[in-house]
Amino acid sequence: MGLDLTVVITTYNSARVVGAALRSLLELPPAEAPARLVVVDNASTDDSAAIAEAFAGVRVIRSPRNAGLAAANNLGAGGAGPGSILFMNPDATVPAGALPALASFEEAHPRAAILGPAMIDAEGSPQSTARTFPTLADIVLRRSFLGTLPLLRERVAGHLHPVAGDAPARVDWLVGAALWLTRAGRERVGMMSERYFLYFEDVEWCWRAREAGMEVWLVPDAVFGHACARESARRPGRALWHHLRSMVRFFSDHPSALFRADREDGTLEA
Repeated sequence: MGLDLTVVITTYNSARVVGAALRSLLELPPAEAPARLVVVDNASTDDSAAIAEAFAGVRVIRSPRNAGLAAANNLGAGGAGPGSILFMNPDATVPAGALPALASFEEAHPRAAILGPAMIDAEGSPQSTARTFPTLADIVLRRSFLGTLPLLRERVAGHLHPVAGDAPARVDWLVGAALWLTRAGRERVGMMSERYFLYFEDVEWCWRAREAGMEVWLVPDAVFGHACARESARRPGRALWHHLRSMVRFFSDHPSALFRADREDGTLEA
């Protein structure tokens, strides 16, 4: 018997990668297999949906329009069972052992709302997926030459790489390539906000988790592969527009985040 887990994958012109993501899940040992696999296709113009439909046991929902990542994820979650939900990008892959590590961590941490695995690229190099909540200063430094200045470079590094070592750590937020919503998180935090078409939906979700008194954890014992093949990277101008639009919306929704300094410090699990 497998895990009481629903995996939701949102695709948008993801034909190059979604097959590998689904194979990695369907080839897991039976004891590690998720109970449900759902693919939501956000009106792709390639064969993403058809590729997913070719896999037995995968439910495919074809959205008639591109409603954005959060809305598509929530649409897929509508078909979830009562257990946890893993929202996963189509360019991620799941090796044996990763899902049980996340399930075990959830059981041991009742205040955990959102969990994230460690990630490695195709060459096996680690990818940083934890961040501190971005203040306005952090965004300015990242988007300008100021962040390359010697005196400010350390601040940018601290924002992008707040966790050192390989022990579990509480963090502010996790990059949305693979996010595990616990049963307690479903009840107390809920789903992603559909006010965000692309970008900041993961930041805002983790912010609400903290406001609800819940925790966000990086769980390095679970390691996913991540090809980082984003369709948005092909259209950098449009991606920047969505990023800036979502940033303004986030700070409008949560104005205290503009200058907030009391962030998680990457405290390691005892």
